[in-house]
Amino acid sequence: MSLEMRSGGPGRSPQWIVVACCVLIVAIVLGYTAVNAVVRPVIWSDSGWGLLGWDLRHGLPWNHWASPDPQDITKDISTFMSIWSPGQHVVPGVLEALGLSLGHAVIATVAVFSVIGLLGWWVLYRAFGFPPHVIAISLALIVCSRGFAFPFVIFIGGEILLFGIAPWFLLLVWRLRALRWFAVPPLVLGTAVMFFAKLSAVVLACAAISAAVLSGPHPWRDRNDTVRRGAMAALAIAIVGIALYYGWYSRGWTAASTMASIQWSVFVTHGIFILSCVWGAALSFGEMWNFILLHPSRAIFGSQLAVGYILALPAAVTLFVTVWQLRRPHRDYLVFAGLTTLAYGTVFLLLWARGATIGQEERYFRPVSLLLLVGAVQAFLIVPSRLLRLAGVMMAVVGMLYGLAAHARHVFVNLGHPLGVRDFRHSTANDAVVKFIRTIDVPAPDRGSTLIFVPSPEIGLEVRNVRVMANHADFWAIEDMRNLKFRGRVPRLYIIVQQRLVGEGKAKAMMEQFVDYKPSEWKEKPLDGFVCFYVVD
Repeated sequence: MSLEMRSGGPGRSPQWIVVACCVLIVAIVLGYTAVNAVVRPVIWSDSGWGLLGWDLRHGLPWNHWASPDPQDITKDISTFMSIWSPGQHVVPGVLEALGLSLGHAVIATVAVFSVIGLLGWWVLYRAFGFPPHVIAISLALIVCSRGFAFPFVIFIGGEILLFGIAPWFLLLVWRLRALRWFAVPPLVLGTAVMFFAKLSAVVLACAAISAAVLSGPHPWRDRNDTVRRGAMAALAIAIVGIALYYGWYSRGWTAASTMASIQWSVFVTHGIFILSCVWGAALSFGEMWNFILLHPSRAIFGSQLAVGYILALPAAVTLFVTVWQLRRPHRDYLVFAGLTTLAYGTVFLLLWARGATIGQEERYFRPVSLLLLVGAVQAFLIVPSRLLRLAGVMMAVVGMLYGLAAHARHVFVNLGHPLGVRDFRHSTANDAVVKFIRTIDVPAPDRGSTLIFVPSPEIGLEVRNVRVMANHADFWAIEDMRNLKFRGRVPRLYIIVQQRLVGEGKAKAMMEQFVDYKPSEWKEKPLDGFVCFYVVD
């Protein structure tokens, strides 16, 4: 390795590396977008919930949606959508209202926020003092990763919005890390934008603001200044907390709402898992090993936590190399990135320990992993050990190949999914279901005369003219279905479920939810792996 590259100093970047990486980045972004435009994306069920709620506003107040009243299904009740951040459905929803199909609105959303994010990470990494060739290599790794490619085939809502917004917010915190009084309003406003992208982004925002307190030069020498900075950070976080609690969290359930007594036993196991996620999320190493070791057809381990234990060793080695190599030239970056990651991981650890239903998934740690990525790239470029440099190259190559291969596979799979009326692909419903919905979703003088009940929210996005309701039949417990009851009758009621749910008893449980319908009234229509149970008066 040349002295130029090993020095890592600004202005010494080999231009050919920068140019080559930029060409690769542009080619992949354009290629992914073009393929997405031709094939069309799948819409993830979580995003489907938000988009379905957006469809069902019917003139209700901001962020409310309509659903059948359990006391009388001929009427609707209004519910505040507290489970998902609004960005995932507002952005594509507005684009659709401007004339795009939903599929094309999703394609535009993913493309725009991907580009905004790449520009943001470049500017942020440069603000940290890293040379252009290191930044270019880092961004090339990002665009070749599975995490970057995934939204171009499956719309996952807030993930891609957060990718675009997070680096700009982190840059804002970095620029304002002196935490003067005038920093509070932009930090609060920036956190609101982060929240618009994704609920968990509030944790990242508050973690970064907290880290800024100790990210200045020699924070322990001027204790008065450190106390002042801490007070400003506390004020900003307090304003955010109060506003979000009364404006959002107190108005409904979120994945962080279900709390129990602290389970101290999970601190070590989940802490190790967080370490592996922080290391692997930027290049989706955890997801790669989940595919290898947890695939349902060949599962070797029983949970993602076990995979996390395996990845903890390379994670610890990478962390040590990064800290050791950057402790002098990039001390302020290490403090800021390290404290942000520590605070962010601690909050997730406490949420899991208290029984929150946030899943143990690597994707939640991608923003902090991307924050640390540029430091790891720089460290492995300048580390004296050839063995460690080779290990770094091998990790990078494996991550890139996995990301590119995963994208190609998803594109191929998407081609086999039916194309809906709104220009997106269905991964749950089959072609027979999509076509059948079109035959029963017909305009009528009374929109409420027909109610279609579907087993996944994105299927409900096909319904444009009549009323629709959805559950998550694959994931909901049958006992929860049986406990939910609906009274009243509508002229035409359709329940569409997967055929296998009939054998599991979930189809019967869904029919029994409608207590004013007799079992003998139901008729059924097979739909090639699905079945529709219906009553038409």
